[in-house]
Amino acid sequence: MNARFLLATLLLIGCSAPESSREPAATQSAPASEVVPDAAATNKVLDPAGFTDPRVREAYAAAKKYAHVLESIYCYCRCKENIGHRALVECFETDHASNCVVCMNEAVMTARLTKEGKTPKEIQKAIDAFYAG
Repeated sequence: MNARFLLATLLLIGCSAPESSREPAATQSAPASEVVPDAAATNKVLDPAGFTDPRVREAYAAAKKYAHVLESIYCYCRCKENIGHRALVECFETDHASNCVVCMNEAVMTARLTKEGKTPKEIQKAIDAFYAG
């Protein structure tokens, strides 16, 4: 009985991170290796045709086409910390990104860099550098 209690306590302690360990958004760097891609997931990105704003449509089209890359990208709108998203792709699975310039910018940037032959890790470094400044 005591061994089970000790094990349960250790598991709970190991799973919780102190709030003070979080860095401010401007200095946080989130390499792609920290985001676990959900490779088995179906593309749940909303249909770009459902939006009237051309910028929103462009971002959702980019996210739809490159969802497999967005699975590896940290989103600087801090949705991971604030609403539990695992990666940028989840911002486009709802209308969240349609109201967020950061999400849309990252999706369009990811699409452009992917077309240029950049790897997800290189794309994350470019996004980190963009938001560091």
